[in-house]
Amino acid sequence: MITSFFPGRVRLRAPVFKDAELVSKARSILLKSEAVKNIEHNPVTGSVLIEYNVAKVPMQKLIPMQAFFEKLALEAQNYDGTNRQKISDMLDELEGIF
Repeated sequence: MITSFFPGRVRLRAPVFKDAELVSKARSILLKSEAVKNIEHNPVTGSVLIEYNVAKVPMQKLIPMQAFFEKLALEAQNYDGTNRQKISDMLDELEGIF
């Protein structure tokens, strides 16, 4: 799922990123964080580039969420449309955290 990473930029690729509505929902949640600078989405390739401010990433908040992100990543990687609602529900849960 992570195809490239270095501090301040991470590129993700998964079938779920071809679903514009789910990406839009996730994008609106992430952009609420002052750490996220920009999100570029390519629905053709199913990839997302997230640019963020390294100094503003709240690691103390992210580390306890590791299990949640692992479950979300598994659903995203195995996206086939049948798990669309489950991913949407997980995004709702993420919004409550952010």
